[in-house]
Amino acid sequence: MPFSIALAGKGGTGKTTVAGLLIKYLVKMNKTPILAVDADSNVNLNEVLGLKVADTLGNAREEMKKGVVPGGMTKDVFISMKLQQAIVEDDGFDLIVMGQPEGSGCYCAANTLLINFLDKLVGNYPYIVMDNEAGMEHISRLTTNNVDILLAGFRRP
Repeated sequence: MPFSIALAGKGGTGKTTVAGLLIKYLVKMNKTPILAVDADSNVNLNEVLGLKVADTLGNAREEMKKGVVPGGMTKDVFISMKLQQAIVEDDGFDLIVMGQPEGSGCYCAANTLLINFLDKLVGNYPYIVMDNEAGMEHISRLTTNNVDILLAGFRRP
């Protein structure tokens, strides 16, 4: 099992910045490969890491729902292909981005895709750093069910 670090807490507390710095530090210390996970619907970990994201898990789900699956290909094969295409590779780490949900306030399908995809990927990485959305809902959605360290950021009132 990889060693995993997740960031959580209120918005504006620096979760994404800390996640990016942690990833860069682990790369510098040769603790690679690292799986960087942007589990926030407001995608921005890639910006901290200096990467462009062409696709997200949320986009893959939306394409499948719209019936973009090519003839002769099952939905399972299509979604697997799209998920693999959504991985952004860089020196020492790979980035996977959850992205926007399919509807206002509904993250169920995107979170389920992320959880299932992470289950398939985790064996390939000794370290995982996960940037989560603001709040603590990711706990009930099981996105952070197997983390070793949960760093929580809160602002004083």
